[in-house]
Amino acid sequence: MRIFIKIGVLVFCIINTNVNAEGVADNLTVYQVRIDQNGMGYVHFTSALTGTPAACASTHSKQLSFDTNTAGGRAILSVALSAKMSGKKVYAKGTGSCEGYSVVERWSIGYIKD
Repeated sequence: MRIFIKIGVLVFCIINTNVNAEGVADNLTVYQVRIDQNGMGYVHFTSALTGTPAACASTHSKQLSFDTNTAGGRAILSVALSAKMSGKKVYAKGTGSCEGYSVVERWSIGYIKD
């Protein structure tokens, strides 16, 4: 019985670790903002994301993507452009997946820091 409990705890820890895997832009400066004709875009930061960025984004470690075809994506675009123009730093967290662009982690939440 003890072995089953140990295995259960181990499986829970492994699953819980993977669920919380996302990149974090903490106190980073926006280098550039890109928007494509289809409404997809991404924010390119001056430094790499910390935390555990999505494995699919290993070649784009300084970027988080968004979709301006959604209200959330338009809000992210506004935050990114405001931060770029004001020179203020940003906090943003990714989703842990590369929805939209297959090699850029998707932006989940974020804000401009004072």
